[in-house]
Order: sequence, then C-alpha cells, then structure tokens
Amino acid sequence: MTDVRVLRGKVQTIQYGGLTHLVVDDGNFNNAWRVTKFYIAPDGVHDTSLGQLDAVAVLATHAEAIPNPLLSTVIKWNWEDRRQFAWTAIELNGDTTFGTWSEGVIDPQHIIVRDMYIGLTAQFATGTRFWNYMIELERVTLSDNQAVMAIIQEESQDVN
Repeated sequence: MTDVRVLRGKVQTIQYGGLTHLVVDDGNFNNAWRVTKFYIAPDGVHDTSLGQLDAVAVLATHAEAIPNPLLSTVIKWNWEDRRQFAWTAIELNGDTTFGTWSEGVIDPQHIIVRDMYIGLTAQFATGTRFWNYMIELERVTLSDNQAVMAIIQEESQDVN
C-alpha cells in the first residue's frame, strides 16, 4: 500500500449540495490517515465574478460537526470541536486573475481511521457553482490500541 493518497473532486456549496462524504476507510483499522494538504479552488479560474466568490471549507469526521448555515453564506469553523480537523480558504481577486490559496490549517495530530466530510461555503453561494477540492493524506500504521484511541478521538471524546 502506498504511503500517500490524494482525494480530489468537486463539491457544491453546502447551502445547495450539502456535505460531501469522502470515503477513507479500507476496512482495516490499523491503516489510518493524516491530512497533510487541503486545497479548494473554483472550477472557472477566469470567471468574471471571481472577486465575489471567496470561499472557506472545513474537514470533519462527522457530518454533525459541520452545521449547515442555511441562510448564511458563512460556514462555521469550530477549533474546539475535535471532529473538525482541517480548515482552508481562498481569496479571489476578481475578473481574470486568480487569487491566493493556502494548504489550510490542519491539526497535525488528528488521525482519520474511518471517513470524513467536507463542507464549503462561498461569499455569494449559487446553486450551480461547483468547487474543486484536493486533499493529500499520509498513511499512518497503528497498533490495535492506537486504533481504538484514534476512533475514540474521532467520536470527539476528550482523549489526547
């Protein structure tokens, strides 16, 4: 098995497409993953409305950890909730120039044994707007005891 895995695809903003479930679980609890990079980008990099599409995104181990903002266009980041473990944003400059993105803020100690969810909102969300995401994962091999502790942490128990 390779030590690096990349998940990439497209998501809609949370208001219209909901959360996207990303399958990481391979059935072996001793195989776990650590997120090392987390990027988002619009699908039309030369769109004339890019300046209105600044976006934020979050990764979590449970859907309930990413509350749907419904009428608001701002997703909630909650660094206190251990189920949220990676956050990123993109600032877009406008008409034909691409903006600035980051690899995100990622909890380097968070291990994913099972699956994760991505939620994304844009400043002006539209039902037809799709966003690209790319997540780089690094494999971590766990003992049975470590796997149990990682699963407990995924459930947001107070275990450090």
